[in-house]
Amino acid sequence: MPVMAHARTPEGKEIILQLQFRKGLSMEGKVLPRAFLAKGADVNGWVPFGNLSPEGKRWALAALFPDDLWREEDVRHRVRHPEVESVWTMAALFTGHGQNYDRLMAENPDLPETLREGDVWRIPRRLLSLDLGGTGRAPDRTQPEDDLDDEARVAAYRGMLSFGEDDQGKYAAYRLRKGEALYSSVVIRYTDRVDPKGVSELAERVAGRSGIADVRSIPPGQVIKIPVAFLAGPFQPEGSAELAEEREVRAEVRRTVRIEAGPKLTGVRIILDAGHGGVDPGARASGIWESDFVYDITMRVRRFLEQETEAQVSSTIRYLGLGFRSREEILGPSRSAEILTTPPFAVAGEGPKAVSVHLRWVLANDLFATFRKAKGDPQKTLFLSFHADSLHPSARGSMVYVPSAALVPSSYALGGSRTAHVAEAKRSARVAFTGREKLQGEARSRQFSEALLKALHKDRIPVHSNRPIRNVIYRSGGKWVPAVIRYSTGATKVLIEVANLTNEDDAANLRDPDFRERYAAAVVNAIRAYYRK
Repeated sequence: MPVMAHARTPEGKEIILQLQFRKGLSMEGKVLPRAFLAKGADVNGWVPFGNLSPEGKRWALAALFPDDLWREEDVRHRVRHPEVESVWTMAALFTGHGQNYDRLMAENPDLPETLREGDVWRIPRRLLSLDLGGTGRAPDRTQPEDDLDDEARVAAYRGMLSFGEDDQGKYAAYRLRKGEALYSSVVIRYTDRVDPKGVSELAERVAGRSGIADVRSIPPGQVIKIPVAFLAGPFQPEGSAELAEEREVRAEVRRTVRIEAGPKLTGVRIILDAGHGGVDPGARASGIWESDFVYDITMRVRRFLEQETEAQVSSTIRYLGLGFRSREEILGPSRSAEILTTPPFAVAGEGPKAVSVHLRWVLANDLFATFRKAKGDPQKTLFLSFHADSLHPSARGSMVYVPSAALVPSSYALGGSRTAHVAEAKRSARVAFTGREKLQGEARSRQFSEALLKALHKDRIPVHSNRPIRNVIYRSGGKWVPAVIRYSTGATKVLIEVANLTNEDDAANLRDPDFRERYAAAVVNAIRAYYRK
C-alpha cells in the first residue's frame, strides 16, 4: 500500500502526495502550481516526481519528509516510511538516478541496506541532483572501454588483471577504480555471475579473500583478489583451456564474412521466440513480470518485419485471445499460450524438464529445415529469443547470450512420450553439430549481437555495462547455454535479455509502450545492419 501525505502549496491549496514501493513519489496534478511543473508536464491524474520543476521537487520532498535537514554540504534524510522507502528510491529522489544507490550506501557504511525507521542517511551535495542544488559533478566512474567493441573491451578488462598466488591458492588481482563497486565492476564483470544470490555470495567471498571488511566502503586502488576458479573464460590464466577456446572463437569471428541481404532482408528466414507465457509468467520484480512484456516486444518486431521487409517471419508461440497483436497497456499476466507446433502444445513452463521449452527449438529447426529444402540460403537463418531477467539490481540494460561452442553438444535427441503426437518432433527432435558448425554458430551470433548493441546505443536504449555479450549462464553452482539456442540449427541464434526487472529504471522502461516500440525498431535496424556487408 502506498504512503499518503497531505501538504499545502504556498497558495494554501491542499495536495495529496503518495509514495509507492518501487514506483516512487507522485502527487495530485489538478491543483499543483504552474511553477511546480516541468515544461510540458501533464497535470491530469498523478504527476510523477520527475515531471516537477526544481522548485516543485524541493517542495515535495520537504512536504513528504519534514524531518530532513538540508545543509550546505549535505542532506540528512531521516527514514519515515521504511515499508515503502528503499535505498534505490532515496537515490532516485535525491540524486536523480537510482543507479547511485551503491554510492549512497558507500557514504553510509554503518547503516543496513534494509531501511529502518529513524535511521539518518547522509546524502552529500556532490551526489544531489542539479535540481536539488547539487554540484552537477557526477561521480567519477570513467570507463573508456565502454566505447569499445566486445572483443576490444574484454581485452581491456583482461589487461587490468595481474595474476598471483598466496597461501589460499591462485588469484587474479584487480585494483578498484574510483566510482566502481565490488558487485558490478568485479563480480559481474569478471566472473559471469549476474543473479542476485550468486553475485552477493561471491562478492562476500572475494571481499574476505581480499581482506575487505565492508563491501560498501572500499577505497579506490584497493587490490581485489578474485580466485581463479571463479573467473570467466576470457580472464583465465595463460595456458588454460577456457582462454584457448575464447581466442579460437574470436579468431573465427574475424574470419567470418557477413552475409548480404539488402535493406529488405531478401531471402532471410527469421524465427521469433518470446520466452515463458501462459502458466509461466517468468521473472517477476518491481510490479511487473517477464512473459507479457517480452511477448509485446516480440510482436512489435514481427509487425515491423512483416510491414517493412521481405523476410519470412514466424513465431514459436501465440497468446490465445491476443494472437500476434501488440498492446499499449498490459494489465495482468496472460493465462494461456501455446507453442505453434502441429497440433499446438500448451506452454508448460521453462524448467529443464519442461517439454514446451524444447518444442520451441524443435519447431524453429523444423521451419529452418523446410526453408533449406526450398533452396533457401542456410546462412540467412536467424533465431531470436526475447526474455527479461531478474538480476542483481546494479545490472541495468540489455544483455545478449550466444551459444558457447564449447557447451553445444555434438548431438542431442529430445525424447519422451509427451511429444509423440507432435509432427515437428517426429521430424526435427534430433540435432547434430560438427566442430566447425559450433564455432560458426557462436561467431555469427556474436556478430549479430554487436550489431544489436550498436542499434540499441544509437537509440539511447540502456545496455548492460561491462560485458553485455556472454556465451554462458552461471547460476546455482552450474553453467549452461539456454536450450533454445543450444540446440538451434539457425546460422545465427541469440537470446536477448531486454531488461533487468529488479532494476527500477529498466522496469519503468518495460512498462512504457513507447519504449517497447523503440526497442522493437532497434532490433529490426540491427537485423538490417547484420545482413549488410
